[in-house]
Amino acid sequence: MDENSIMQAIEGSDFVVHTASPFPIVQPKDEDELIKPAVNGTLAVMKACRKNKVKRVVITSSCAAISPCGDKTNFNEKDWADVENAVAYSKSKILAEKAAWDFVKDLPEKEKFEVVTINPGLVIGPNLNKAQFSSGDIIKKLMMKEMPACPKMSLAMVDVRDVAQAHLEGIKKPDAAGRRFILVEKTYWMHDLARVLSWRFAKDGYPVPTSVLPYPVAWVLSLFRDDMTYIIKAWGRIMTYDNSKTK
Repeated sequence: MDENSIMQAIEGSDFVVHTASPFPIVQPKDEDELIKPAVNGTLAVMKACRKNKVKRVVITSSCAAISPCGDKTNFNEKDWADVENAVAYSKSKILAEKAAWDFVKDLPEKEKFEVVTINPGLVIGPNLNKAQFSSGDIIKKLMMKEMPACPKMSLAMVDVRDVAQAHLEGIKKPDAAGRRFILVEKTYWMHDLARVLSWRFAKDGYPVPTSVLPYPVAWVLSLFRDDMTYIIKAWGRIMTYDNSKTK
């Protein structure tokens, strides 16, 4: 949120990768807690790129900026999620990514620089440190049986190492400029993920739940738990993504 700090960090750079944005499992009561850092932070990066005559910026967006939109269930890079019906996190990603594209579009031609956006699903894989992070918390909730059973919810997933590689390719590939890239290996039901975790870790004493939570139970839980609100909205929908351009 400190534009001067961002300006100093980017000074002298030819290429910038902007990855930081808050991603909570529980949606905040005030959506501006997510939207302001995402949008203003992205715009601060864009302003610094303009001032420092950066050649290209690669921005970590999200599949949350692509889906859902209406009743559609299969998505590609042309799709944008419906901001009017989005939860706070999705809204923050939609508005931040659009702010980046609009910023460059409105620049004088001689001041324009290249933009690439990377739109991953749920990022999983080995963690480099012990810090808490939301996608890891989803795995932890399953490992520690913090949910009595698995919601009937699909997760579009991608390995963190592929996401890192995509950011590097976003810098290196000339034809990546001006494009969005979906990063999803495959969409899985949560109970399928739980079965893999159970197969691997049950012998070590982790009580991973593998049954599917009945919808009436999930609905009652949503009255008391904020983290169930999005799950109820996504119940029973399996959303798939075209990753052919990324490949």
